Amino acid sequence: MSEKDLYSKLCVAESINFAVEGASDEVIDLTENDTFSCNLATILARDKEVVAVRLKVLPDSCKVYISKNNNWLNEDVEYINKIQGYLRNISKDAPAKSKDVVKALTDDVMNYCSAKLESRFKRLKNDIINGQNDEHIISFLKDTSTDVNNIDEVNKFKLSGICSKYNKKVKNDPTIPSRFLGHLRKVGSYAGSVINIMACARNIKYKILFSNIELYKMDPDIITNQSIFSWKNIIKRFANDEEYELFMKKCLKNNFIKRKLIKIYTDENTKQLQLDNDIKQCIYLHAEMNILTSIIDQDNRNREFIAVSKRCCYLCELYIDFARKQGYNIIISGKHKKIYCGWKLPHTANIDFKNKSLEYILENLDQIIENKIKYYTGGVLADSDSYAGSVDSDNHSEAEEIYEILDEY
Repeated sequence: MSEKDLYSKLCVAESINFAVEGASDEVIDLTENDTFSCNLATILARDKEVVAVRLKVLPDSCKVYISKNNNWLNEDVEYINKIQGYLRNISKDAPAKSKDVVKALTDDVMNYCSAKLESRFKRLKNDIINGQNDEHIISFLKDTSTDVNNIDEVNKFKLSGICSKYNKKVKNDPTIPSRFLGHLRKVGSYAGSVINIMACARNIKYKILFSNIELYKMDPDIITNQSIFSWKNIIKRFANDEEYELFMKKCLKNNFIKRKLIKIYTDENTKQLQLDNDIKQCIYLHAEMNILTSIIDQDNRNREFIAVSKRCCYLCELYIDFARKQGYNIIISGKHKKIYCGWKLPHTANIDFKNKSLEYILENLDQIIENKIKYYTGGVLADSDSYAGSVDSDNHSEAEEIYEILDEY
């Protein structure tokens, strides 16, 4: 049993069984601190990046630990420093209000998150165009004074405010498709997050905390050339020669699996699919795992909420489940059940914990691979195949300020 086995089986598992189940959210009661962390995770995630946030409250200040999957860029550092400055200034000035600071905060958030906002807008736009004759779309267009024929011309920053406001009105309407509500919520999450963050920083009972808030960037953990056993090597641990040939043929006939195999196992130099040879793979510690590692290394058994800008993957979920079994009270919202071959095992200071977590995850991966092979070779059936970190706002004063600013775009 080795980490190479783990990463090799992850590649196989993603290629043949990308999603273990459907996405889901844990039913939890968010505290005010949890809500703030979720909002921060939303505005700190740029483009396709995933960001995790942990808030630690001290007697006279609060520390925010921020982790992301990739390396920090200069623009990330500059942006985080600005957010820290805005929070301190808003809190120090409270209950007085500075429109200049609020506008600067809103501008910076919208510009930093613009790529992700654009991609979320495209999904919402498709809902609107494809369902423009549906009652819930007609109601949305009428209520928000949006013209479906000119929807591409709508300012995306302004639209975030529109969607945030409308989502608050219809979020519990059972007649509206959940898919549309999800896209609506995600587009509105940026305006909603700014509103909630600003309200929190202005709250007098948190004045001393946010006046001295500190944001810490955690170093990423990335390995660019992890050695991986071949696809054939792993499959033949579960199948004889005849079963292997049958399984391989069926996988190559499945267009989805074939695309996955090409993505994972194509040689960068020859551009040929190589199922018989070992490969190299880039792996990295997922953002939430980076934060969780520090919690485990501190042997912190208190309730700890980790906010993530996207639902956690199947491997992160497995690891969190294992940590809970060891007595750690880890809370996280949202699981999308997807398997990613670039996932890296956390290296905790406690070697016994690390080894047992490796064993636990391998047992689950073995079951997934074995079931899929049996299913394709005539055996038993296989298992069935950006949690957006915003929270709806009831902060009316702050909401009106942000909506007014966004309306000016």
